[in-house]
Amino acid sequence: MPIIKWTPDLSVGFESVDTDHQVLIGLLNELDDAVNVGEPRETVSRVLGSLLDYTDYHFGREEVLMRACRYPDMDAHIRTHDTLRAQVADIRSRYLRSPESIHAREVLAFLKNWLTAHILGRDKLYQPFMESDLQKVGDADRAYTEQMGQKYGDPQSSAVERA
Repeated sequence: MPIIKWTPDLSVGFESVDTDHQVLIGLLNELDDAVNVGEPRETVSRVLGSLLDYTDYHFGREEVLMRACRYPDMDAHIRTHDTLRAQVADIRSRYLRSPESIHAREVLAFLKNWLTAHILGRDKLYQPFMESDLQKVGDADRAYTEQMGQKYGDPQSSAVERA
């Protein structure tokens, strides 16, 4: 049973962001599965790495789109992104040094709660700003996707394949 399920109330009304959120949810579920069945350390580490990489990719997209629609609370939103980036990097680093130092259930509960609270709280706040300037936001999204695709390939499918 998944630790978190995508539901329509998690939608921010912008397809690429919703897809990113679905990938992140999928990675959390992969991590939960790996922990539940006692996967080897390498598997858990790989999923944590995918989660870290994809979180960075997704936050980059959101930040580009917030700039495009001139979201007034963007700086505070970005600070929450920076905090989670640091927390996930720390979790992975501690896991790589000493897997026993990480309490998997606590980490999963933290990530699940953070993601759902962030989407339903913070991300929903930028939704009307994006909807008010769909052309600019769409152009910015296409440019970001193209830039990242040229740099890394398709991060969405890569994240899923690695996990």
